[in-house]
Amino acid sequence: MSIDVEDKEFVALNAETIQTLLQSGARERSDRRGRERRREKRWPFPGTVQLWLRDRAGEEFEVHATCQNLNEAGLGLLCDRGFEVDMVVPIAIHQPDATYHGTGVIRHCTPSDGAYFVGVELVDRTEA
Repeated sequence: MSIDVEDKEFVALNAETIQTLLQSGARERSDRRGRERRREKRWPFPGTVQLWLRDRAGEEFEVHATCQNLNEAGLGLLCDRGFEVDMVVPIAIHQPDATYHGTGVIRHCTPSDGAYFVGVELVDRTEA
């Protein structure tokens, strides 16, 4: 999968830009907080997310995932490969008008029907 980024603006992920993303088309998800540990609501947010990893030789490669949900603290992704918990990964969320970039930490990776549901906490978020 190739992503054309030549005509896009690059925007840092932070609380304000995440709110902009959410307002651009996400709809509220039902509040399932019964056993939830999250403080923020999750919002459905389908879209492509790009992550960069390093192999054992130190070579960088990219992985594409599908965003399932988003909030100010992180993302829920569906991916065809697993990740190590606590791995730090650069990420980019590609939208028609801009590419939003930041850094995340893998908080969980759960097998799900031949794929993996991956929880990514956003880190180094700056308040705009």
